[in-house]
Amino acid sequence: MGKKKRHAEEHENLERWLVSYADFITLLFATFVVLYALSQLDLAKFKDLKVSLQRAFSGSTVIQGGDGVLEKAGENVISQGADNTSVVPFFEHMQAKAEEKTFTEVKEKIEELKGKNELEGVDTRIDERGLVINLVDSLFFNSGSAEIKKQAYPALRKIGYSLREKFADHSIRVEGHTDNIPIQSSIYPSNWELSSARASSVIRFMIGNFDFSKAKFSALGYADSVPIALNDSLEGRSKNRRVEIVVLRNRFVKSEPRKLGNDKEKHKKPEEKPKQNNKNDKVGQISEAAKKLMQGTGQTIQDVLLYQDSYDKESERLAKELELMEKQVTEKH
Repeated sequence: MGKKKRHAEEHENLERWLVSYADFITLLFATFVVLYALSQLDLAKFKDLKVSLQRAFSGSTVIQGGDGVLEKAGENVISQGADNTSVVPFFEHMQAKAEEKTFTEVKEKIEELKGKNELEGVDTRIDERGLVINLVDSLFFNSGSAEIKKQAYPALRKIGYSLREKFADHSIRVEGHTDNIPIQSSIYPSNWELSSARASSVIRFMIGNFDFSKAKFSALGYADSVPIALNDSLEGRSKNRRVEIVVLRNRFVKSEPRKLGNDKEKHKKPEEKPKQNNKNDKVGQISEAAKKLMQGTGQTIQDVLLYQDSYDKESERLAKELELMEKQVTEKH
């Protein structure tokens, strides 16, 4: 009887071990399930963040009867069909120090390329206007011509990449300059026409190769009216014959002429204009509750509208940046 009892106990212990093992496997499985769930946490948070940003910037709670900052979700302060250059992006408009830092970074990058003999005939400086990139005319144009030399294309492409990467939303002025020697040409009656044509050639190259917004550029011809050296020597005249690419500081944007819209928009009756373009109407529709919420934040409704528009413009700029990067990678391969 004693031996049979011992055998029964050993059998019972064996079964209890199997139960514990099964519990362990179950817990191990549960652990991996939890780990997998945690691995998806960042993605879920990112999706939540994306939705929150879209809701915050696409419309709601500030306007009477609405759910968010604007009266209708998804409607922009500026219509989608409007010129996308009318408002300077928030990150550049609000940060003068960051702008100065970017000027310095691009200047140093160009000087580094020049040190490697990749940008011969290119000088840079930063002045009250902004970043100035000086192109020596003899290396980019033939005498009396506004056609860019083909051997100068690589240098202009390097400059264009830097401008497109950092200043896609800045206003850029291209200035043509000559010496005081009168030109004798049937195509260009004077140095005014020649200097203007050279500035325009550089702009056409930049827009054609880097998909800049046309409204961001302006071309000026100064002839010999703005010399940087005396015209009484060959060296001085050589310095004066130049094209300058000027990346303007954002505070000078208002001084640049801007596109006001096409003729169809000009001839529309007032009642036919899209309501979302009337910013004053939206400001007047702010609820009292919204005004109380904004008290103490230091922000005004104009700030909110600026943030909305700047967010849209910055998103569009980043999309263009990605498209340009993809194009560059495709060209390399």
